[in-house]
Amino acid sequence: MGKIKGKKKNKRPEYVVICREFNRAAARIEISVIDSGVTDHLMNNLIKMHMKDPHKRYFLTLKKDYQVYGALFRKQVETMSIKNNKRIVELGVDLEEQERNKEDGENKN
Repeated sequence: MGKIKGKKKNKRPEYVVICREFNRAAARIEISVIDSGVTDHLMNNLIKMHMKDPHKRYFLTLKKDYQVYGALFRKQVETMSIKNNKRIVELGVDLEEQERNKEDGENKN
């Protein structure tokens, strides 16, 4: 049998982590990107770091999306305007709780 051309089945997608950290000494927000070696182990450690210091926030996106929209994603993470962007997920956040809080805010208006 020959090789099958095209996409490989069951190939795991590649991810990018966008890091948002508040530098207290400089009083500014720093954005950095981890674009290789994003594993479950790394993501678990980033979640633990976020739990210890909430000023460190980490966001996950697909590498193919980051290659197209990288500059936009970085700006959205910096300004925390990612609420309507379904291509970015914050690590260490309870999505169900976030949805409940969002619904409660809409019900108050």
